[in-house]
Amino acid sequence: MKTNYVFEVLCLDSSEKSVIKNEKNLAYSLMANGDLWIEPKQREASISDEKQNLTLGIKQLSREEESDTSLKNTFLIKCKGDYEPLEVFRLRILAHLKNQGYSYLYILSDDVSAKISCEIYPKINQVENQLRKYLIKFFITKLGVSWWNVTADAEMKKKVIQRKNNETDFSEYIDNKAYLIDFNELGKIVHSQSSGFLSRDDIANKVLALEETPEAIKTLKRELESNYTKFFKDTFKDKEFQQKWEELEKIRHKVAHNNLFTAKDLERSEEICKNLFDIIKEANEKIDNISFSLDEKDLIKENITQNFASYNVISEEKLLEKLDESESWAAKTRDNFVSLKHFVTNFLGSQGYDYRSSYDLINLLERKGLVELWEFKGPNNLYPVTAIRRLKGSLAGQEGLAKLKQEMKN
Repeated sequence: MKTNYVFEVLCLDSSEKSVIKNEKNLAYSLMANGDLWIEPKQREASISDEKQNLTLGIKQLSREEESDTSLKNTFLIKCKGDYEPLEVFRLRILAHLKNQGYSYLYILSDDVSAKISCEIYPKINQVENQLRKYLIKFFITKLGVSWWNVTADAEMKKKVIQRKNNETDFSEYIDNKAYLIDFNELGKIVHSQSSGFLSRDDIANKVLALEETPEAIKTLKRELESNYTKFFKDTFKDKEFQQKWEELEKIRHKVAHNNLFTAKDLERSEEICKNLFDIIKEANEKIDNISFSLDEKDLIKENITQNFASYNVISEEKLLEKLDESESWAAKTRDNFVSLKHFVTNFLGSQGYDYRSSYDLINLLERKGLVELWEFKGPNNLYPVTAIRRLKGSLAGQEGLAKLKQEMKN
């Protein structure tokens, strides 16, 4: 087990409010705080506490080392010790330094937070994969292979297209769409998404039982669009799945951004993960008890048919023709590029072509080396925009070149 965890803090006094002028002053100030130590011993600019197995060193940075000449005093404090005492010590020393009038405090390194983060992530990963496993199993067995088309919203489908190159090994053999959406969207499939059908009787019964209040009407709107009530009331909603999942999402963001953690964060993460794991496990055990009536299955089929019947599937020849038209138009504009999203949703979509099949065909044409997807960064764009252009002349149809470009992207 690791010992000598490190916690480093940079203290800056830009207003001269602090009465501490040198390393010894700061050491005396820290020694005087009884909340920090059990049996401290000071030697010059260092403090040790054998009872807690903590050591602390102080270094005052010279003016020449300071990049901002307005800074009056700058100190670097480095603490070392075992995990448990240092975990508590961190916030206490920060509170003390703040009370001494330091204008700015910066944490430079924190091994304790790193340890906590590494313990939290595997638990979140396990819960996330368990829910993904459950949802794939549930919707495949209940709705069939078209479950994604009637369950995922437009934003999820868009992200799957954008992230298709994030994983290229397994995707050659499997349908990996459920692995390309975000953590919160995985939870939304349970608590917020509609899977494409509600019977007229469902709606009529809800309206007849509705309280005549604005809040009740808002609630009805949410429920009419949610899987929560339709499929998962007993297994998820009654156990406050959404609240727990959204709280875990916030912790997951902290882990992803290498944020700072306390022992309470670890305890809470373990508690939420256990609760969610138990909810998903119990739901999985009851999965066979959920069945759809013939009317519900007919509504699903009708919805899927409408989704695909309302749009036409564009051919390869027609798509390239439309891309040529878009590029000719773009050549007359200031930025001179064709946005992939605008091309598929606005240009092709407005002419009755299905988004999903258009994106699929574009991916195929990219692999063939007939079109190129690239990142446009213009003065009018805050973020890079995925753009599309046709490859012509000697570059067209070179699948090897397209593969090489793909490898370079990865």
